[in-house]
Parts: sequence; C-alpha cells; structure tokens
Amino acid sequence: MKYLNVFDVAGPVVWPLLGMAVFGLTIFFERATFFQKVQINASDFLDGIINLLKKNRSLEALTLCEETRGPVAAIVRSALLHRNSSKLEIQDAIQSVAMLEIPILSKRQRLLGTVAGLSPMLGLLGSVLSCLDSLQKLRSPLIAANLNPDFSSALLTTALGLSIAVLAYCGKEFLRSRVDSIIRDMEWTAHGIYRYLTLEVQGNKRVSSSTFLEADSS
Repeated sequence: MKYLNVFDVAGPVVWPLLGMAVFGLTIFFERATFFQKVQINASDFLDGIINLLKKNRSLEALTLCEETRGPVAAIVRSALLHRNSSKLEIQDAIQSVAMLEIPILSKRQRLLGTVAGLSPMLGLLGSVLSCLDSLQKLRSPLIAANLNPDFSSALLTTALGLSIAVLAYCGKEFLRSRVDSIIRDMEWTAHGIYRYLTLEVQGNKRVSSSTFLEADSS
C-alpha cells in the first residue's frame, strides 16, 4: 500500500519513467547476456587454430571456427577460407567480416543513451506539472494541505528520473567497455592469423621455388 501511495503522490509521469526503467534494464541484460556468449579467450582460441594448421588439420580448424560463436571466430574463419589467396585478399576478407560484426556488437546501445537522456527530462516535466497544479491550488483556502503532496510529487519524479538516468548511463558505459574489449580481441586475433597465414604463404612460395629450381637443375 505504501508503494501505491508513492505512485499516487508522484503523479502520472511516474508510469512512463518506470516503463523507461524496465525498457533500459531489458536492453542491458539482453546485451550483457549476448556479450557473455560471444566473448571468448582470443589467445587460447588462436593458439588452438594455429596448432591445428601446423598439423595440416585445416578442416578441423574451420570446423572449430564454425562451432565457436562470436566475431573472433568469424574473423579467423574468413581468413582461413582465403588461406591460399594473396595478402591483400586475406586482409580484405578480415576487414569485411569486422565491418559486419562491429555494428552487431554496438546494437541497441544508443537506446540506453536515449533512456539516460529522456529520464531526467521526464522527471523535470513531472516537477513542472506539479508546480503548475500547485499554482492552480493557490486559489484554494487549504493552501498548506494542498501544496505538501504536490511538492512531494515534484521531488519524487525528479529523483526517479535522475536515478534512472544514472543507472542507464552506467549500464551504457559498462556495455561500451565490453564492446571495446571484444574489438581489441578482434584486432589482436586478426593481426595474429594474418601474420601466420602470410608467412605461411611466403614459406610455401619459397618451397615451391626451390623445388622448381632443383627439378630444373636435374
């Protein structure tokens, strides 16, 4: 009953504020769960892939990439599919996947920023509406009795709006830090697999050239 009393005192603006709070929490937990699933140990994953490639088990390496979720595995998979291509083609393949994956990581984060921006404005709107209502009630003989709940309403909506804004902003910054962490993993993995594959291609070319020269001299 006390909670219902608070909602009554706070006025109608409290309901859209609560709706925004629920909306923001839903986005935050959905994104946090998504990042938990797609972020892997990039170092261990790349080491495993390179070990398989060194053992000429490229099919197993590709299968591992396909079975592993996330942008890191997608980048390695794209590089492996262009393993026998030129350096530029390998680089283009990696960049193409990165350009597709990064927007997926940043998906819905702007909505949290919208919640953080709109919540205090809604709270202030509630305050303004309460003050306007108070001015109307100044004509009543029971001034003190009428003004007390209205001031409570103004304070409650402002406090609620600011609280939601602070939480939404913190949630957005947390998610952005996760995105930055995954992007760093992507960059590190892309550099590692590119370096390995280009050195491997150069090594194969040297082997082919030496084999050709030996055959020619014989």
